[in-house]
Order: sequence, then structure tokens, then C-alpha cells
Amino acid sequence: MQEQVKGESELRYAAISDTGGREQNEDAYWIGRANGYHIFAVADGLGGHARGEVASGMAIRALRETAGESLSTMELPAVLERAFQRANAAIYAYNQENALNAGTTLSVAIVDGSGRCWIGTVGDCRTHIITPSSVWHTRDQSYVQSLVESGAISPAEAMHHPGKNILTQALGLATRVRVDVDVQEIAGAVLVISSDGLHDYVPESAIQAIVLAGDPDEACRGLVDAAKDAASTDNITVIVTRA
Repeated sequence: MQEQVKGESELRYAAISDTGGREQNEDAYWIGRANGYHIFAVADGLGGHARGEVASGMAIRALRETAGESLSTMELPAVLERAFQRANAAIYAYNQENALNAGTTLSVAIVDGSGRCWIGTVGDCRTHIITPSSVWHTRDQSYVQSLVESGAISPAEAMHHPGKNILTQALGLATRVRVDVDVQEIAGAVLVISSDGLHDYVPESAIQAIVLAGDPDEACRGLVDAAKDAASTDNITVIVTRA
């Protein structure tokens, strides 16, 4: 089943979440506004863990609540930290109450009117900033990412590594979580947030070509199609935003 959301204001954006190669979609996403900021987020409930779809939904709900309460009063890095820790605590409590181990990854981008972007990451959902000459993306909190950074394997080899799904951080599995925060500019660029059902299967160069070739809605459909053509075995969720 495929879901789409499109919007247009100062930014043009679209999103698609597709079940892909799974029987159930454990991904969740949100596109919202609060206190003049745009907020974009993708969460990927952990496959093989009990109730991954509950965890991803709880993460998005915690983000929405925190954005509504805190964007007018707190600095952006503090808002991201609060949202992630709030989500982590809620999912962890749910696990303790139900003897489960539900977990999720989450990537969030908060964009102001000038195109400045604050990004928070736990796990291996990715936020990309793409121009015709470059692709930047967040650092995965994963075992394979540590191998890439040590030079043991290349980024291309990481896409096929048998341990690519081993995470070093996820929401809901411990009392605290480490949140990576980045600050970037997206003016004149394309912002893409994806679950690993896309970027574990489609190379950066192909993602770049697809998002630069069309409008956000066309790019979303093209990215999902590319992931399926690459035999993605996971749910596929993408948000594409043009500044």
C-alpha cells in the first residue's frame, strides 16, 4: 500500500511510504509546521523487534508534541535533543510495561525561512542534502558505518555487507540514547530523508540523478521505483523537499 502527501508553501515537498518487500509497513513519517519552521521526519520501526510500527508511530508523536511545545522557547539543538529523548523514554516505558523490545530509528530536519536546517539522527534513517555537484548525508549510527570510517570497507561495499542492519543506537532499547545533531544549509539544494529501504539499495549517484530530474512528487515515485528495481527487501519511505 502506498501513501502520499504533497504540500506547497515556501518549500515544495512530497512524501511516499511504501510497504516494499515486507508484509507490513513499520515506517512512519511526518511533515509539519510549528512556530514558522518546517519539520520533516522519517522513522523506521526495527524489523525483527516486537511492534516496530508502534515504536515508529510513538517517535513521530513525541516529535510532534515537542515541536508544538518547544520551538517557540528553546534553541533548535535542544528541541531535537528533547524530542528524541522523549520518544526514547516513551518507547522504553512501553517495552518495560509489555515485556517487549520495540525500537525505531529516526531522522528529523527542522528548516527555517532562510533555508538553514537543523538535523537530528538516531539509527540509520538518513537526511541528504543534494545539489548538482554534491551529496551530503547524515552519519549512520551503525556497525557498518564504523567499518567505513575506519577504512576497512568502502561505501559501495557497505551496501552489500551482511552486517549492514546492525545498529549502534536506536530509540526505545535503553534508558538514554545518543542523538547526532548537524546544522546545514538547504537553500538551492534538495533535502531528502529516507528509511534504509531506499539508501541501502540505491547508490548516492542514482538518488542524486533522480531528485534533480523532477519535482518532489516525481522524485519520490522515482526513488521508490529505483529501490524496488534494486530488489529492496524493506519498507521504503522518502521525503523530498526543494528549497
